[in-house]
Amino acid sequence: MESGEFEIVVDASEAGHRIAVRGDLDLATVDSLQPALDEAISTGAGTTLVLSDCTFLDSSALKMIADAGRRANESGTTFAVSRPSPQAARVLEISGLDKLVTIVANDYP
Repeated sequence: MESGEFEIVVDASEAGHRIAVRGDLDLATVDSLQPALDEAISTGAGTTLVLSDCTFLDSSALKMIADAGRRANESGTTFAVSRPSPQAARVLEISGLDKLVTIVANDYP
């Protein structure tokens, strides 16, 4: 993957939605991810945001993740962040978002 390249891969099944992000998740890219998160949460199935290939998170991404967790909770469904990259994990930890949103990873600090 070239620097600056951004990709979203959505895998929807009866078990839930898995949305994987590759590249930087920031002000320039959050608007691309928002519709996928909105649609996944609106179905009522569990939603997992996979950040293993996420190279950067900024405050707009943190807000979007926090809002997704809140909306899922309000609608009675689940939302989790899965396998954050070391960079993403650090930002989640420093921001305190790891205390508000479920983080699923064996090697998460």
